[in-house]
Amino acid sequence: MTTTSRADGAALAAGIALIVLPLVGAAFKILWPGWYLFFLLFAAPVLAIGYVLQIVIAANGFLSPRGVLRAGAVRRRALWAAWLTSGGVAVTGLFFVDGGDTSWGSAFMYLVGAPSDNGMALVSYLFTAVGAVAWIGGGVWLLIEWIAALVRRRRG
Repeated sequence: MTTTSRADGAALAAGIALIVLPLVGAAFKILWPGWYLFFLLFAAPVLAIGYVLQIVIAANGFLSPRGVLRAGAVRRRALWAAWLTSGGVAVTGLFFVDGGDTSWGSAFMYLVGAPSDNGMALVSYLFTAVGAVAWIGGGVWLLIEWIAALVRRRRG
């Protein structure tokens, strides 16, 4: 395998992750719904705009053979940002504590059969906070890298 094909593989994987992992995070939340899911519906337009923008960045930056995020010094930073935001949204969906009238917990707690106690909920809250910071921070970072790469391409 040559260096070029490794670079292509890394860009392809990051582009696919940008599209698929947010859906995985959403699936975790939808499969174990609660009252917070109801409130998240009010933020759905903002989340949808962010997801569509992420798909555009994936297609234009990583999945296209001449993607603006596939070469040069920006490549490594953009890959880190893409994986950070993709992983962050999946972690947030997995560990987001929610509940209804009779039970509560995160998808992780339900999957491993953990009790709905404050200790396990605190662990889930901590992972949710880390995931949310990675999701939002990585998304903003990726957006900045993408815009800068578009500007550089246009000038150069």
